Amino acid sequence: MIIDGRKIADEITRNLSLKAQEFKSLTGRVPKLAIILVGDDEASKIYVNLKIKKAQEIGIETEVRTDLNTDADGIIVQLPGPEELVKKIPLEKDVDGLRENSPFLPATVRAVLRILDPARMTGTIVIVGQGRLIGKPLADFLERDGKTVIRCDQTTKDLRIITKQADVLVVATGVENLITADMVKKGAIVIDCGAPKAEVDFPAVARIAGAITPVPGGIGPLTVVSLLENLVEATYNTLHEGR
Repeated sequence: MIIDGRKIADEITRNLSLKAQEFKSLTGRVPKLAIILVGDDEASKIYVNLKIKKAQEIGIETEVRTDLNTDADGIIVQLPGPEELVKKIPLEKDVDGLRENSPFLPATVRAVLRILDPARMTGTIVIVGQGRLIGKPLADFLERDGKTVIRCDQTTKDLRIITKQADVLVVATGVENLITADMVKKGAIVIDCGAPKAEVDFPAVARIAGAITPVPGGIGPLTVVSLLENLVEATYNTLHEGR
């Protein structure tokens, strides 16, 4: 089965639109996201534009800045960006989940969990890649939830032997076509977090996986709406605290 991330994202988008409208009726304004963009990285500009477009579709205001001087409900630093700015984001506005002890999960982690649904997950989960945005926080969350997690990174030996044990295999390394068919257990759920290139040999692995996310059209669309889910939650948290 191919997991259609766009379809799931569309459902979330509709729900967020309703919540944004409700917030406006309660406060007289719409939720607001500040995007800190420093430098001229073309890929960063593309990702920023995708976020702005989806926010507009939902009814969320955005502003692009180079500093933290903003009244926005949520603030993100578009990576790669200055680490010193990330560290200065107020925790309650860290909707990208980049700061330690942030109340929000990183957007891609939330996207993966939307597909996997931890409440129904069983068996062994192998997470290849232990980066700060996906692999490590995802593994941390699932371990806290009592799941059996095996972490793999660039130092892991015999990767194929380990991934072959996975009932759920999540790949987030940045290495194109790292996972081949001989590394996947028949019937496994395979989550490819690659962007913009696939990290899983999709045509071959799709023939043996029980379910798999494509690239594009899998985790990517869900990541954008998951960020905006965090933002809407931040706005309502502020609203409730003010009562």
